[in-house]
Amino acid sequence: MGLFNFRKKGVEKEGYQGDLEKTTALAALFEVAGTARDATWEKKFLADAAEASFACGDPQIIQGPDGFPYFQLQIPMPNQPFQCYVLRHMVADFILDRGIGVVINAQKGQPDWVFTYGDLVNFAIKGEFYTASPAVQLPQQEVIQQQEEVLVGQPSEEFLPMPTRGIIRQFLEQQGIRDPKIALMSRQYGEEVLQELVTNLTPEKVGPQLFEALQTPMRWFLPRHYSMVAMDENGSFSDHFEPL
Repeated sequence: MGLFNFRKKGVEKEGYQGDLEKTTALAALFEVAGTARDATWEKKFLADAAEASFACGDPQIIQGPDGFPYFQLQIPMPNQPFQCYVLRHMVADFILDRGIGVVINAQKGQPDWVFTYGDLVNFAIKGEFYTASPAVQLPQQEVIQQQEEVLVGQPSEEFLPMPTRGIIRQFLEQQGIRDPKIALMSRQYGEEVLQELVTNLTPEKVGPQLFEALQTPMRWFLPRHYSMVAMDENGSFSDHFEPL
């Protein structure tokens, strides 16, 4: 699959100031063997990652094995000057607009952590990288029962920021999809009321092979707890779909 152009105009701001104590704490965490990194380790890492001071790798942006671009961050070398990068500020300053993820300590061969673009979108929206997923098994394609009540509208800026919409649209256009459309649906699943991002990218529209091929990359762009389904744009939701 083709990649969107993440080399957009605009320069990330300089002069970030992070928390060096959190950097020191992360450096200690990264000394822990991978097999010993449990839920407590992860909780400590996520508590410090957003505010810590990082150096950047060379080159700044690399292509991951999944084909997507990642900004390289790493623990700075002791007693050496470095340009400081702080995840909290990076997300707002340029990551949302460029559509890139973040990899930490990729120079080690096995990175210490990888944030997808969707993880960073979630941080921009909620102030946390990950939000618990609903305990519901959802199908890729929905069928609305005749008597079922659903609410349908458009995703708000708080659900799907405009820069993210643009990044996803650009990606889909590079796959040959010129008219992607979306809606937002709220419906009841047992005791849960869930919001689901609805697209018009059904197998009938894009073809079965491309439909399957799009599932993983589309989720790279979205917070992990989001549900995404495909529906016929000429069906019951025809009045609610709008261009992505």
